[in-house]
Amino acid sequence: MSRKVAELAADRLAAPKVTRSLAPRRDDRFTVVVHFAGDAASAYQLEQWLWPLEQLAQQTSVGILCRGARTAERIARLTDLPVRFGRWMAQVDALLGNDTVRCVLYVNQATQNFQALDYARPAHVHLSHGESEKSSMVSNKLKGYDYVLTAGQAARDRLMTQLIGFGPEKMIDVGRPQLDAPAPVPQEWQDHLAGSPVKRGPVVFWAPTWEGDSPAMAYGTLPESGPRIVRALAEADARIIYRPHPRTGYLQKSFKEADEEIRTAVREAGGFVDSTPRVGWQFQAADGCIAEMSSVAFDWLTTRKPLVLIRPSDPRATVQAGGLFDRVPSFDAAEAGAAAMRTALVDLAAGTAEVAGRYLGDTAPGRQIERFIGAVLAVAEERERRLTSD
Repeated sequence: MSRKVAELAADRLAAPKVTRSLAPRRDDRFTVVVHFAGDAASAYQLEQWLWPLEQLAQQTSVGILCRGARTAERIARLTDLPVRFGRWMAQVDALLGNDTVRCVLYVNQATQNFQALDYARPAHVHLSHGESEKSSMVSNKLKGYDYVLTAGQAARDRLMTQLIGFGPEKMIDVGRPQLDAPAPVPQEWQDHLAGSPVKRGPVVFWAPTWEGDSPAMAYGTLPESGPRIVRALAEADARIIYRPHPRTGYLQKSFKEADEEIRTAVREAGGFVDSTPRVGWQFQAADGCIAEMSSVAFDWLTTRKPLVLIRPSDPRATVQAGGLFDRVPSFDAAEAGAAAMRTALVDLAAGTAEVAGRYLGDTAPGRQIERFIGAVLAVAEERERRLTSD
């Protein structure tokens, strides 16, 4: 049984119990609802938004509607925000059909989003789950939303040039509000440092992406680049923080096997296999980053520290001309050892400070979460005016 089929079966089995505990309630009165249609393996897409949503909830009422049972259970354990489960349209209607709802937020491009878009009264706002130049970031589906919260000028340019008929009036720049969240050093990392040999080289944060669910999204290179990166970093006596994408090996056995082998190799090299709940603390702990085309690379720009990218080896993967691969040092998978060595030497010529402004705008402490909250409140207030003036 494939991992995907097993998860679908587990979700169906969990549904009756979760319905009893997390079904929409008669007294639910939310101004903002987050609609999340994703399986448990995709829960990371919503998890990274929990802190910004909790800050938003200090100024307006926020609820979360999960379309998957196990996802709803998982999210409910991670936040005090009201979490509801609704697989069927009657349950969706109980929440989104409520006349208090003014804004619905989405963090992915799931097909079920279009069921929620049937509701005409609230404004529908796409957040995405990270800034990147993956082909999914310029999906024509974005035209279905009233607004798209973009990270910065690069995202605006990307959408304006690649989506025919998509206008600037639909975009609001907010940066990446997650980056304003506190990022305490986890105990697991402290224990690792205390219990492992001292390294002469730098700390390198290595965050490869997954294999992707289509040829255009095939940005991952782990089976090819992974062993080369481990060997090079071990040779440089660097300390590795290895954090693979949560969906690594979800569709391709070769990625699953490579990940398992690399985890062993990283531990043998005195590195840290990172399974901590959040991304953020690594930005302070590491001296440099090796990434592929994913939001981690773009978030890392705010550190102004060296960044090296591994280009996709699948020629069908969509690569934007003039994008991040052209703005920071980038290497083919066969050159991953050289990429690792460049990062290990902490090459300060990466020039990420200027690039960060283009992709994320003002990243001064607190500015991104401030912009996010302001944007959502403004959309909700605008919709309130329209509804009450009719």
